Amino acid sequence: MLAGFRIDERLIHGQVIATWLKTLAITNLIVANDEVSKDETRKTTLKMVLPSEIKCLIKGVDDVINVLKDPRCESMRILLITGNPEDAYRICKELPFIHEVNLANYGSITKPETKNKKTISKMVYLDAADVESVNRIIDVGIKVFTQKTPSDYARIISKIE
Repeated sequence: MLAGFRIDERLIHGQVIATWLKTLAITNLIVANDEVSKDETRKTTLKMVLPSEIKCLIKGVDDVINVLKDPRCESMRILLITGNPEDAYRICKELPFIHEVNLANYGSITKPETKNKKTISKMVYLDAADVESVNRIIDVGIKVFTQKTPSDYARIISKIE
């Protein structure tokens, strides 16, 4: 079962490991990222920081969609992470059981230029293409919120102008 879906450009890092895995009682972590799935060094590095009891799968977006359609996923506690809003939209439109997405950490590392970006939170900055992707997620009826850690307040994101 999908216990959480997070957009985080850093993918796997200390905040995810120290707070989200425990709070959501995660057994499996899935990273959906076309670029990273083809880079063995990055995959190994990301997996290296995880606790040994967490099973991790790093695949391209289309492969992850197919994996999550498998009924065997129902018996797992899965945290799904993707690196950007467009990949999240691609996943959301194919998987009707997704009801919410945490837009947690995005726009300051992979797209460091801040000019013409909308500030959503201290950790989320969106350019025009990102705004369009987030709005498309909202348009398909999925709740989008921003929450850095489980102890932080989850702020709902409405349609972005």
